[in-house]
Amino acid sequence: MNRYRHVFFLIGCFLFLTSCGPKSLEDYKEEGKGITRSLIQELREIRNRDQLLASTSLLQKRFDQLVFVMIGAREFQYKYPNMESHELTLADHELSDKLRIELNRIYHIEGAKQIIEKCQEMALNRLDACEKKLSK
Repeated sequence: MNRYRHVFFLIGCFLFLTSCGPKSLEDYKEEGKGITRSLIQELREIRNRDQLLASTSLLQKRFDQLVFVMIGAREFQYKYPNMESHELTLADHELSDKLRIELNRIYHIEGAKQIIEKCQEMALNRLDACEKKLSK
């Protein structure tokens, strides 16, 4: 009896885990948009260097999340090369512009560019490693 419960538990966990992940490039895109919106909101709250320094761990987490989704999407594209990719919409470009505007605003704070780059460094290194691995 215990053995059957264990098997059903494992099957349930497997079904749960496989149902939670993105199933298409559109899923990755939507997940990335949500993370980007959160990142924009967090950047909007930063008004000075002290606030930026206090936010570095959260910003680093957001950059890590974004790169995790980007890597997942890139690996998905690699695994399914014939899968149709979606064009960027006007809303996608507007979201990208909002992020760029907030980053440019933050960069006017003394030393902010270096702080932001440090927050992005590990995530970008992981993205670069993924691209190198997939290009082999």
